[in-house]
Parts: sequence; structure tokens; C-alpha cells
Amino acid sequence: MSAARWSMLLAAGVVSALGSALAFAPASFVDLALDRATLGRVRLADANGTVWNGSGRMVLAQADDDPTSADGLILTGMAVPNRIAWSLRALPLLIGVVDASLSLDPARPPVRLSGTPAELRIGGGGFDLPSAQLAKLGSPWNTIRPSAALSMRWDGLSIRQGVLDGRASIELRDTASAMTPVRPLGSYRIEINGNGQEVKLALSTLSGPLRLQGSGSWDRRAGVRFDAQAQAEGEQQAALQSLLGLVGRRTGDKTVIRIGG
Repeated sequence: MSAARWSMLLAAGVVSALGSALAFAPASFVDLALDRATLGRVRLADANGTVWNGSGRMVLAQADDDPTSADGLILTGMAVPNRIAWSLRALPLLIGVVDASLSLDPARPPVRLSGTPAELRIGGGGFDLPSAQLAKLGSPWNTIRPSAALSMRWDGLSIRQGVLDGRASIELRDTASAMTPVRPLGSYRIEINGNGQEVKLALSTLSGPLRLQGSGSWDRRAGVRFDAQAQAEGEQQAALQSLLGLVGRRTGDKTVIRIGG
């Protein structure tokens, strides 16, 4: 058999082997992609299936953790109770196009993912957590050990080179803290507005005796920079003074909270 014939057979064998490897690539590879894209803050645990059709548990990892891969190991942080599931079409990727769907909440339609690996577009969607232990996110949450019912909603988003473009909102309802018997402290909304360069953050109070208001930003280099003011009102004002002393610096009748920067 000629050298050219052997070369063709070898090339065909390599292509076949690579194709088989890609077809059965484990779902844990998705964790590696999330780790890189989110600087280790979002991970995937208990992954099942393949990179094309799989499921797992999303974990918001603590900033001071050194999370391991999701290959059967436990990640520290706040885990989303519902398993997420995804479906990714292989053929469009051959021309650099992403065509996928992501199910975050069984009660809601799947979220569409499209675009390219360099600029990923995320269709509108949301999810709800009936009880979220925010202390598992690490500092500064672990100081007051808060919990709340959490919901997140967003319109169409795009992510280009790790930078967000679009709007989203997070609501924390019936928030409580292990450091005070006052329950609930209140309900709050965090508005997230990405302009393709940095992400603007705004905090407001919807209801409750603990009033919070603040603003800040996030970018890949500087991280989070956030300033807020807290003030107790109504009949619970005296009972909340010790909690206010834990969260920041007192200035008159208000407490100044600063994160980062």
C-alpha cells in the first residue's frame, strides 16, 4: 500500500476518533466553560449527559473559594435548587454559530441562546428561588447571614468578551437575617444595566422597616464597587440598631455600606 494511501487512512481515522470524542464529550466540560467565562463565580455540579444534551446544578461559588471541577466533587456556594438542562445543536457550530436552549425553571419556557462564541445572545427569561441562603455567597453576605425568596428576570441580553449588554432585575422578598429577630426586614430590588463596557447596579427598597438604597458598578478588572445607605424606620427602629452596627459605618441616623473600591 502506498504512503499516500496510508496517510489518507490515518487522517480518516484521526477525524473519526475526534468526531466520536466530541459526540460523547461529557457534560462536565460545560463547567470548565462556565468557570472561565465567569471567573470562577458560576459553576456546574452533578453534571449528567454530554455537552450537547445534559443537565446539572448551577452553583454561585464564593469569591474566596478555590472550586474544583464538577466531576462528582462538592462546590461551596449557593446552589440553585432546580436542575438546569440544556440542548446544543452541533451542526451550526461548524460555521461558528450557537443554537441552544436552556431550561432554568420547569415552570417557565426554555431560554434561547444564539449568536457566536464571541458574542452570545440570551433570550428573555427568569427563574424563582423560594428560599435562598445568601450567606453561602461569602463576603459581605456572611456577616449578617441573610435569607430571602429570590426572583430574577431579564430581557434579551448579550455577552461579548465577558461584558454584559442589556437589562435584568433581581428581587429579594421577605428578607431575614440570623442576626436579628425582626422578620421580615423588607423586600428589595436590584436593577442591573449593562452597556457593553461596564455593568451599573442600583438597589431600592420595595417595603419593610429596613430601608436600603444604593448604586454601584461591576467590571472584569475592578470587580464590584457599591455604595449604599441603610436606615431603620417605624416601630422596629430600636430593634434594628445592633444589625445596622454590623453592616457598615454610622453617619447620623443612617449607616453607610461600601463594597469594593
